[in-house]
Amino acid sequence: MPETRALLGLFALCWRMDELFAQEGCIGALGRLECYLLMHLDCPRRMGELAKRVLMVPSAVTSAAQRLEQAGLALRVRDGMDRRAFCLQLTQKGHDLRHLLEQQAGEAFREMSGLTANEIKQFARLSDKIHKNVLAPAKQRAAKET
Repeated sequence: MPETRALLGLFALCWRMDELFAQEGCIGALGRLECYLLMHLDCPRRMGELAKRVLMVPSAVTSAAQRLEQAGLALRVRDGMDRRAFCLQLTQKGHDLRHLLEQQAGEAFREMSGLTANEIKQFARLSDKIHKNVLAPAKQRAAKET
């Protein structure tokens, strides 16, 4: 089945990227989760949203966020829409490190996947659609299925 083949390809790619992040400690002393958070911090995000995006419990994300803060890579700031909530945003040092991580991850992706530049663009479009659907609220997903 094509679905099974697609899943097996995604699993293999994810496992290899995860292995890469674990081996090198991402960058410096940062761990896997901190690297994943950096990848998702293209803009300030609430802690709950980050937890949802990386498919982890909020307490794990909070601990990783604290490590990013201690490293001078991120700050917690009050959410402009809800003063009770906090967002995590990158410092300039964090933005610089995120850029470096994107470059390294992109290079590793190109090597591991064996895809051409055009195929990567197609894969990115499809992955955006999958990502959006997976993170959509359950009732939205149920409505699409009927």
